[in-house]
Amino acid sequence: MSNLPRAIVAAAIAAVLCVCAGLAGAEQIEVLWLGHSTFRITSTTGKVIVVDPYLKKNPRTPAKYKELGALGKVDLILVTHGHGDHVRDLEELARLTGATVVAPYELATNFIALGWLDGTKTIAMNKGGTVEPLGPSIKVHMVPAVHSSSVQIDLDKPETKGLRYFYGGEPVGYVIEFENGFKIYDTGDTDVFGDMALIGRLFKPDLALVCMGGHFTMGPDRAAFALREYIRPKQVIPQHYGTYPVINRTPAELKSALAGSPIKVLEMKPGETLRF
Repeated sequence: MSNLPRAIVAAAIAAVLCVCAGLAGAEQIEVLWLGHSTFRITSTTGKVIVVDPYLKKNPRTPAKYKELGALGKVDLILVTHGHGDHVRDLEELARLTGATVVAPYELATNFIALGWLDGTKTIAMNKGGTVEPLGPSIKVHMVPAVHSSSVQIDLDKPETKGLRYFYGGEPVGYVIEFENGFKIYDTGDTDVFGDMALIGRLFKPDLALVCMGGHFTMGPDRAAFALREYIRPKQVIPQHYGTYPVINRTPAELKSALAGSPIKVLEMKPGETLRF
């Protein structure tokens, strides 16, 4: 074989390898943690999901992402409950991006009634339901959580002036099932509860995004119990910790509580990205 054909064959092989590497990279799911409970998750086909948008006043959100436009394209926003540290930037982000919003029924309908969300772009659903707002290749399952939920609003009326709390429906978590079969379970804000075992058995999540800050949710010990005994994911990313002094627990505590378990704790810094 002459040098020229060999060169051509070598170039062709290199091109194929590059294409294969690119395809392999494209098949990965990207998870960006933005502090507290806010995540941006990008699917293998480039669909972008934001969970619980709280950025502009979030002490742990990197400065870059306090400008909501820095998130780029957003196709879907998932809301677990109505507390301000989970929905404070929901209205602005939904209007900015035109994203579809999925939220618990009462919370979604109240937000629509208040004019904060566009009813034509909002899916109000309940626990046990499954929707496919990004097409049939990505399923979003709404699952239970044990917490509370309310909506903060300032009514400009003499008899009700000041901050008030309105019914926000019941809190929830989500299991997102992606194109390649990878499943992420976001617990939302919750304590450990026995039916987490059903979530684990039904969905067998590969990755869990688990609250562990204590005070308002389960702390590291109870989160470790939930992970080890009920959910049993392969990997876990801790969330809802360290934002304020009252929830100043650490991933090191979770790792210690999970000692001897095969579950891998992935400690992320706000603004950091992992791929799966």
